[in-house]
Amino acid sequence: MQLVLHSSYEYTYSMEDHSTWLLFAYQVPASPSTHRSYVWRKLKALGALYLQNSICILPSIEPVEETLRQLHAEIINRNGAAIILHVNLLNEEERTEIIARFRRQMEDEYGEFIEECGEFHAELTKERARHHLTYGELEENDVDLGKLRLWLPKLRVRDFFQVDTATKAAEALESCEADFSQFESEVEEASRG
Repeated sequence: MQLVLHSSYEYTYSMEDHSTWLLFAYQVPASPSTHRSYVWRKLKALGALYLQNSICILPSIEPVEETLRQLHAEIINRNGAAIILHVNLLNEEERTEIIARFRRQMEDEYGEFIEECGEFHAELTKERARHHLTYGELEENDVDLGKLRLWLPKLRVRDFFQVDTATKAAEALESCEADFSQFESEVEEASRG
Protein backbone atom coordinates (compact mmCIF):
# COMPACT_ATOMS: atom_id res chain seq x y z
CA MET A 1 0.00 0.00 0.00
CA GLN A 2 1.32 3.45 -0.89
CA LEU A 3 0.80 6.22 1.64
CA VAL A 4 -0.59 9.35 -0.01
CA LEU A 5 -0.16 12.73 1.61
CA HIS A 6 -2.85 15.05 0.39
CA SER A 7 -1.07 18.30 -0.45
CA SER A 8 -4.08 20.18 -1.75
CA TYR A 9 -5.38 21.36 1.60
CA GLU A 10 -4.43 24.30 3.74
CA TYR A 11 -6.01 25.15 7.04
CA THR A 12 -5.81 28.04 9.41
CA TYR A 13 -6.68 27.33 13.01
CA SER A 14 -7.45 29.49 15.94
CA MET A 15 -6.94 28.41 19.51
CA GLU A 16 -10.71 27.97 19.90
CA ASP A 17 -10.87 25.39 17.10
CA HIS A 18 -8.88 22.84 19.02
CA SER A 19 -10.92 20.84 21.39
CA THR A 20 -10.12 17.49 19.70
CA TRP A 21 -6.72 16.25 18.62
CA LEU A 22 -5.38 13.04 17.12
CA LEU A 23 -2.90 11.13 19.24
CA PHE A 24 -0.92 8.56 17.25
CA ALA A 25 1.18 5.93 18.99
CA TYR A 26 3.05 3.24 17.10
CA GLN A 27 5.65 0.53 17.36
CA VAL A 28 7.45 -0.94 14.38
CA PRO A 29 9.66 -4.04 14.30
CA ALA A 30 13.36 -3.33 14.81
CA SER A 31 14.16 -4.93 11.48
CA PRO A 32 14.27 -3.59 8.87
CA SER A 33 15.28 -0.24 10.32
CA THR A 34 14.21 1.49 7.10
CA HIS A 35 10.56 1.05 8.10
CA ARG A 36 11.07 3.07 11.28
CA SER A 37 12.61 5.96 9.33
CA TYR A 38 9.86 5.66 6.71
CA VAL A 39 7.17 6.07 9.37
CA TRP A 40 9.04 8.98 10.96
CA ARG A 41 9.38 10.76 7.59
CA LYS A 42 5.69 10.29 6.78
CA LEU A 43 4.62 11.66 10.15
CA LYS A 44 6.95 14.65 9.86
CA ALA A 45 5.64 15.33 6.33
CA LEU A 46 2.13 15.26 7.76
CA GLY A 47 3.13 17.84 10.37
CA ALA A 48 3.09 15.60 13.44
CA LEU A 49 4.46 16.94 16.69
CA TYR A 50 6.29 14.28 18.68
CA LEU A 51 5.43 14.23 22.38
CA GLN A 52 7.92 11.42 22.98
CA ASN A 53 9.36 8.50 21.02
CA SER A 54 6.69 6.93 18.80
CA ILE A 55 3.90 9.14 20.18
CA CYS A 56 2.78 12.21 18.31
CA ILE A 57 -0.15 14.59 18.13
CA LEU A 58 -1.92 16.33 15.25
CA PRO A 59 -4.96 18.56 14.87
CA SER A 60 -8.08 16.50 14.30
CA ILE A 61 -9.01 17.31 10.72
CA GLU A 62 -10.35 14.95 8.09
CA PRO A 63 -7.46 14.90 5.56
CA VAL A 64 -4.91 14.49 8.33
CA GLU A 65 -6.90 11.68 9.94
CA GLU A 66 -7.36 9.95 6.57
CA THR A 67 -3.62 9.98 5.91
CA LEU A 68 -2.93 8.84 9.46
CA ARG A 69 -5.32 5.91 8.97
CA GLN A 70 -3.41 4.89 5.83
CA LEU A 71 -0.14 4.94 7.77
CA HIS A 72 -1.80 3.01 10.61
CA ALA A 73 -2.83 0.28 8.15
CA GLU A 74 0.65 0.15 6.68
CA ILE A 75 2.25 -0.28 10.09
CA ILE A 76 -0.18 -3.08 10.99
CA ASN A 77 0.44 -4.80 7.62
CA ARG A 78 4.16 -4.78 8.37
CA ASN A 79 3.70 -6.52 11.73
CA GLY A 80 3.82 -3.36 13.79
CA ALA A 81 1.34 -1.88 16.23
CA ALA A 82 -0.41 1.48 16.04
CA ILE A 83 -3.35 3.28 17.53
CA ILE A 84 -5.14 6.52 16.69
CA LEU A 85 -6.99 8.24 19.51
CA HIS A 86 -9.19 11.30 19.53
CA VAL A 87 -8.19 13.22 22.63
CA ASN A 88 -9.34 16.40 24.32
CA LEU A 89 -6.84 18.67 25.99
CA LEU A 90 -8.86 19.91 28.91
CA ASN A 91 -6.13 22.07 30.38
CA GLU A 92 -5.94 25.41 28.53
CA GLU A 93 -2.26 25.85 29.38
CA GLU A 94 -1.42 22.46 27.88
CA ARG A 95 -3.41 23.26 24.76
CA THR A 96 -1.66 26.61 24.43
CA GLU A 97 1.73 24.92 24.87
CA ILE A 98 0.97 22.27 22.21
CA ILE A 99 0.00 24.99 19.74
CA ALA A 100 3.14 26.97 20.61
CA ARG A 101 5.24 23.86 19.95
CA PHE A 102 3.56 23.36 16.57
CA ARG A 103 4.30 26.99 15.75
CA ARG A 104 7.97 26.71 16.79
CA GLN A 105 8.30 23.55 14.71
CA MET A 106 7.03 25.39 11.64
CA GLU A 107 9.14 28.49 12.34
CA ASP A 108 12.18 26.19 12.29
CA GLU A 109 11.11 24.53 9.05
CA TYR A 110 10.43 27.84 7.31
CA GLY A 111 13.76 29.10 8.65
CA GLU A 112 15.52 26.19 6.99
CA PHE A 113 13.69 26.96 3.74
CA ILE A 114 14.75 30.61 3.91
CA GLU A 115 18.37 29.52 4.51
CA GLU A 116 18.21 27.34 1.38
CA CYS A 117 16.90 30.33 -0.56
CA GLY A 118 19.96 32.25 0.66
CA GLU A 119 22.16 29.40 -0.58
CA PHE A 120 20.43 29.61 -3.96
CA HIS A 121 21.26 33.34 -4.23
CA ALA A 122 24.84 32.65 -3.11
CA GLU A 123 25.25 30.04 -5.83
CA LEU A 124 24.04 32.44 -8.54
CA THR A 125 26.32 35.16 -7.19
CA LYS A 126 29.28 32.75 -7.26
CA GLU A 127 28.56 31.73 -10.86
CA ARG A 128 28.28 35.37 -11.92
CA ALA A 129 31.59 36.21 -10.24
CA ARG A 130 33.28 33.26 -12.01
CA HIS A 131 31.63 34.23 -15.31
CA HIS A 132 30.02 30.77 -15.55
CA LEU A 133 27.05 32.02 -17.52
CA THR A 134 26.36 28.76 -19.33
CA TYR A 135 23.28 26.72 -20.12
CA GLY A 136 24.68 23.93 -17.95
CA GLU A 137 24.72 26.25 -14.94
CA LEU A 138 21.28 27.53 -15.88
CA GLU A 139 19.87 23.98 -15.94
CA GLU A 140 21.54 23.08 -12.66
CA ASN A 141 20.12 26.13 -10.93
CA ASP A 142 16.72 25.56 -12.53
CA VAL A 143 16.67 22.14 -10.83
CA ASP A 144 17.55 23.75 -7.48
CA LEU A 145 14.82 26.35 -7.93
CA GLY A 146 12.38 23.56 -8.80
CA LYS A 147 13.16 21.90 -5.46
CA LEU A 148 12.37 25.15 -3.65
CA ARG A 149 9.12 25.50 -5.60
CA LEU A 150 8.05 22.02 -4.51
CA TRP A 151 9.20 22.43 -0.92
CA LEU A 152 7.22 25.54 0.04
CA PRO A 153 3.75 24.07 -0.67
CA LYS A 154 4.66 21.05 1.47
CA LEU A 155 5.44 23.39 4.35
CA ARG A 156 2.18 25.26 3.89
CA VAL A 157 0.18 22.03 4.09
CA ARG A 158 1.47 21.28 7.57
CA ASP A 159 1.47 24.88 8.81
CA PHE A 160 -1.75 24.44 10.76
CA PHE A 161 -1.44 27.75 12.60
CA GLN A 162 -0.13 30.03 9.82
CA VAL A 163 3.09 31.23 11.44
CA ASP A 164 4.44 34.64 10.51
CA THR A 165 7.57 33.23 8.89
CA ALA A 166 5.38 31.74 6.13
CA THR A 167 5.17 35.18 4.54
CA LYS A 168 8.95 35.60 4.70
CA ALA A 169 9.39 32.19 3.10
CA ALA A 170 7.05 33.12 0.23
CA GLU A 171 8.97 36.36 -0.26
CA ALA A 172 12.27 34.44 -0.23
CA LEU A 173 10.99 32.17 -3.00
CA GLU A 174 9.82 35.17 -5.04
CA SER A 175 13.28 36.67 -4.65
CA CYS A 176 14.84 33.43 -5.90
CA GLU A 177 12.48 33.43 -8.89
CA ALA A 178 13.50 37.01 -9.75
CA ASP A 179 17.21 36.29 -9.31
CA PHE A 180 16.95 33.19 -11.49
CA SER A 181 15.11 35.14 -14.18
CA GLN A 182 17.91 37.71 -14.17
CA PHE A 183 20.51 34.93 -14.31
CA GLU A 184 18.67 33.39 -17.26
CA SER A 185 18.82 36.72 -19.11
CA GLU A 186 22.52 36.99 -18.36
CA VAL A 187 23.16 33.48 -19.72
CA GLU A 188 21.20 34.25 -22.90
CA GLU A 189 23.14 37.49 -23.35
CA ALA A 190 26.48 35.72 -22.77
CA SER A 191 25.59 33.06 -25.34
CA ARG A 192 24.99 35.74 -27.96
CA GLY A 193 28.19 37.60 -27.13
